[in-house]
Amino acid sequence: MVLDSLTKIGKIGLLLLIIGAVFFLVGFSVPYWMSIASTDYGLWEYCVGSICGGKIVRAKGNELGNKDWYRGTQALACLALIALIVTVVLLLLFVCGKPKKFLLIAIVLDIAAAAFAILAAVVFGSEADKYLGVSLNWGFAFDIIGGIFFGVSAALFLVEYCRH
Repeated sequence: MVLDSLTKIGKIGLLLLIIGAVFFLVGFSVPYWMSIASTDYGLWEYCVGSICGGKIVRAKGNELGNKDWYRGTQALACLALIALIVTVVLLLLFVCGKPKKFLLIAIVLDIAAAAFAILAAVVFGSEADKYLGVSLNWGFAFDIIGGIFFGVSAALFLVEYCRH
């Protein structure tokens, strides 16, 4: 079996990475990072009441899309996504018998994904809190949970690396 190249610790790390990826991807894509009155905002779109689909873009009349902190949050979340994708590719290469250096690079990128995801939440949470009546929502929490899972999986992969 392909996963035979991983120890039990490595398999647990892989499972945690997958769980973290699910949390992060859901948080990344939903319009439920914060709520103000009857409007919910995500990184990319917003919902007014139960009607969703409004895009958050840099445009005249779209106050939130023009905020630097909001664009920075989007950029950090995108960097986390890119690091996650490359981590998964490198881990697949490693478990298919490629050199140990792929695992080391995957560990570094897994740590980067964790850092970017958590930094995105820190930037978003610290700035969104300045708006009156705002409440942070479950999509925001999913981003943080995903980042934590990435960090724990990176630690387990580091143990895996030392055992090889």
